[in-house]
Amino acid sequence: MSRSASAAAGSCVDGAGPRVPHEDPATGAILAGPPAADAGQIDRAVAAAAAAQRDWWGHTPARERRDWLCAIADAIEDNAASLAAAEARDTGLPLSLTEGGHIPRAVECFRAFGALAHQTPGEWHSLDGAYATLVERRPLGVVAVLAPWNAPLAVAAMNVAAALAAGNAVILKPSERAPVSSNLLARLIDALGFPPGVFSLLNGGPDVGARLAGHPGIAGLCFVGGLENGRRVLASAAPSMKRVLLELGGRSSTIIFGDAPFEACVDGALLSAFSGNGAVCTAGARILVERSLYPRFAESFAARAAAIRIGPPLDRATELGPLIDRRHHEHVAGLVADAVRRGARLLAGGAGRPAGFAGGHYHLPTVLADVPAEAAVLREEVFGPVAVLVPFDSDVDALAAASDPHAGLAATVWTADLSRGARVARRLACGGVALNAPFVRDERAPFGGLRLSGIGRVGGRWSLDAYSEPVTLCLPVEPFALPRLGVPSLRAEP
Repeated sequence: MSRSASAAAGSCVDGAGPRVPHEDPATGAILAGPPAADAGQIDRAVAAAAAAQRDWWGHTPARERRDWLCAIADAIEDNAASLAAAEARDTGLPLSLTEGGHIPRAVECFRAFGALAHQTPGEWHSLDGAYATLVERRPLGVVAVLAPWNAPLAVAAMNVAAALAAGNAVILKPSERAPVSSNLLARLIDALGFPPGVFSLLNGGPDVGARLAGHPGIAGLCFVGGLENGRRVLASAAPSMKRVLLELGGRSSTIIFGDAPFEACVDGALLSAFSGNGAVCTAGARILVERSLYPRFAESFAARAAAIRIGPPLDRATELGPLIDRRHHEHVAGLVADAVRRGARLLAGGAGRPAGFAGGHYHLPTVLADVPAEAAVLREEVFGPVAVLVPFDSDVDALAAASDPHAGLAATVWTADLSRGARVARRLACGGVALNAPFVRDERAPFGGLRLSGIGRVGGRWSLDAYSEPVTLCLPVEPFALPRLGVPSLRAEP
């Protein structure tokens, strides 16, 4: 691996603005976050990224980009324990999830996209042997990645690795609510001697994200987060017509038919609804159950939910940790309280904190039934440990209940009749469907939402498509005789 001698900035840009405070999810204590970047620093980071991409990284041989990405993967793997613990403390996620899921996922992303960088082919098309058309993929230029707080390192890695593999320079802005693991990643990259300017990290709040989204020097933008913030990002990006990827989550559905394998569907539905503290973009927390199975399922599901082990994030026995901060806890609790006020039945949990956890932002695992149609919990993404059970009588009823423009990211169908499962899956308007299993995606498969759940796809070659531009070159080989405009005709006049 070689290093650019002319690059001008390190990977982790220390901000000149005020520190952006965030909360310790387990205690509620206010923590001093890293300093935010100011407008001048943002402009300089974009300029340095553009120069590094133009003068070096965009022309670096694919095998060399592969080697750099694999070196990042090795560094993450070597520091996996400290990264997992830092992310658990910062987000409230159980250590078992960050240690066993999020950090290994980040490692795999850098390795997988490193391999893809070296394997991506061009195309050749022949037009009747007369013309050859060559298609190659070129990097966009500078890509900004605005990462979320619920899986900060894994989501950042998925997009940073793909954008770098495609030859772009990347600026990462982590969520101000959970910045720690991304900042640790940037320092690991710095320690590798990574070419300055090719990757940089800027801390800050929504104002920094908005400036990056609207910056004319940014050619591509990825935002992962909520719908309203996604709309603001899209509006900021529109004047410069940059490439935009939006992954906006949704209120995904789990559809359970009466013939479903009972223990497996209870296990799968619980995992889908409550894993990651319920703050998962694909969480199937709207659970639609065929009426013949509904009473048995509701009883078992609620009993199991009530038994979920709540505890500190760093305790490996913890299955459900605290929510990210007070604001989000109030949002989740408010949706539960609103549903109950409107007549919903509590089968487990409630809007209050669990006993013994008054100091942090812990929320009881909650199961609601008989939720009125006007309750916000049916329409909004809760992003917390709350499941809603809804009975249905037919395939048509199930599909109607699952047809929500906000629920276009993923769904799960449980049934012993695979033909029916496939038929229902094909009629669901969402980007991915799992059959008889929670939604678990291979990194090589496309991922993204329909309608209000997002724009674009990431994963495998779809990520490389998203972070590059196809360019067509036409070459004459033995060209057709073409009309010669403006040349007098040699044909005699009649």
